[in-house]
Amino acid sequence: MKRLLTFILAAVLCFSAAAESIRTIRNVDTRVELNPDGSARVTQVWDAEAGNSGTEFYIPVENLGPMTISDLQVSENGVAYESLGDKWDVDRSRDFKTRKCGIVRKSHGVELCWGLGEKGNHVWTIRYNLTGLVQAYDDADGFNYMFVNRGMDPAPEHVRVTVVPAFDCPEWTYDNTRVWGFGFYGDINVVDGAVVAESSESMDSGCAVITLVRFEKGIFQPAVVKEGSFQDLLDRALDGSSYGDEDDGKWFLMIFAFFFLGGFLFLIWAAIVSALGFKWKKSFFGQRKITEWFRDVPLEGNLFAAHYTLCKGRRFETQAPANNLIGAFFLRWIMNGQVNVLRASDNAKRVDLAFVADTVSEDDVEESLYQMARQAAGSNQVLEKNEFEKWSKDNYSKMTAWPDRALARGKSWFHNKGFLIKDTTCTAQGQEEARRVIMFRNYLKDFTLHDERAAVEVRLWKEYLVYAQLFGIADKVAQEFKKLYPAQFEEVARNTGLDPTTLYYTIRWTNSMSTRAYTNAITKAGNINGTGGHTSFGGGGGFSGGGFGGGGR
Repeated sequence: MKRLLTFILAAVLCFSAAAESIRTIRNVDTRVELNPDGSARVTQVWDAEAGNSGTEFYIPVENLGPMTISDLQVSENGVAYESLGDKWDVDRSRDFKTRKCGIVRKSHGVELCWGLGEKGNHVWTIRYNLTGLVQAYDDADGFNYMFVNRGMDPAPEHVRVTVVPAFDCPEWTYDNTRVWGFGFYGDINVVDGAVVAESSESMDSGCAVITLVRFEKGIFQPAVVKEGSFQDLLDRALDGSSYGDEDDGKWFLMIFAFFFLGGFLFLIWAAIVSALGFKWKKSFFGQRKITEWFRDVPLEGNLFAAHYTLCKGRRFETQAPANNLIGAFFLRWIMNGQVNVLRASDNAKRVDLAFVADTVSEDDVEESLYQMARQAAGSNQVLEKNEFEKWSKDNYSKMTAWPDRALARGKSWFHNKGFLIKDTTCTAQGQEEARRVIMFRNYLKDFTLHDERAAVEVRLWKEYLVYAQLFGIADKVAQEFKKLYPAQFEEVARNTGLDPTTLYYTIRWTNSMSTRAYTNAITKAGNINGTGGHTSFGGGGGFSGGGFGGGGR
């Protein structure tokens, strides 16, 4: 019993000594300078107060995989510490370790160590080389790295991590760089060509600083190449995070500021101009007001090109709703017999969609949408109530990435035709072709004004309804067509394998389903797309580096 009590007392004294060795860590400021091959020079400035007991400060770094750490240097007040390299002995005295540093190499990582020195305040500067930080993946380059450990005793009161390039490269912006932060409360952003993560609250032993950074291909030539995609790394890190689930009121504040700091007047002006019909970019269409009609399907029936026209030609919107394009493709597949419509048993106004074809297009962007829908349908290949909406929420990254691919495909069509000078400027011929999209939209909107509609072929009416879906007016067009020309509407329905009522509800349902699915993905995403903002305390799985513990001992 005496031996047991002696052991317990000794353990308590050792723990107390460790806790006393560093009384306070006021700030940890980390600067990471990246090289073209993905290696880094890491500089950390630690502002701390040393206590009476203990002999050294140490930082465990584990989960290194193909990465290596070398050339540890420590200095204080401009005076370099003596480096013992890999010969550091944790059992030496405090006096021996004063103004010395070294590395302890273990099977699962390393410990970066330096002597505590005298009691009182210290500002240590720690530098080391880290190879293989930025790694190459199939779809992007990047890293997910823990720069400050959980379980530090004491935890830092404030932390900041700044990542910068150490070579000439394109400036880092949200166009080529995306960022996420985990394990602490704060913000992470791309600011003036640098990634900056900073805490907003004091940390405790449960906090860590994990930064996940994604770079577009071409900025780096990483020496370490990983199998798989960066998206897989991101998905693992986001699991358990609050990205996409937070609602801290910042959007309300932004909207409030927008409306009351001049935005309100702009909206009034935009609404007046739009109501007068002057809502199109002259550089894209050759004129700002387009009122004429055009009754043929424009742009050779290319939905991507028509969507690109609607997106890039608007004066006050950067992008037309992607859900309309998704709904248009669903309706086209139904019209072509590649997807069958089944009446839902629980709701007369709802339909289920059965996927008949294994593939629908040689275009990989259209095909990818079809395959996403098939995945959502599950093993029975029938897209039933809420299945696509739920799949889109669970796979938000795929769904929210698809519209960018669709825009790029539309731009390629314009470019290959020689119609495009730059992103929103067309040649004279390109302007004429683009105007026909708006004129065709006018034609469909003004349905009741056209006597000659009765002569339109059934084949064309199928495409008319598809484009009406793209324009967001399919409900109106179908209703008017069914009301004014019931015989023709029945022929279109029968040609599609449906009755008129089912066709009408199918048009409504594809629009509703696409809207909910895309909205779910966007809502789930939040700032999940890496465009900066608040960090998430949870998540961050799959990180490299870091570990648990550290501090004085």
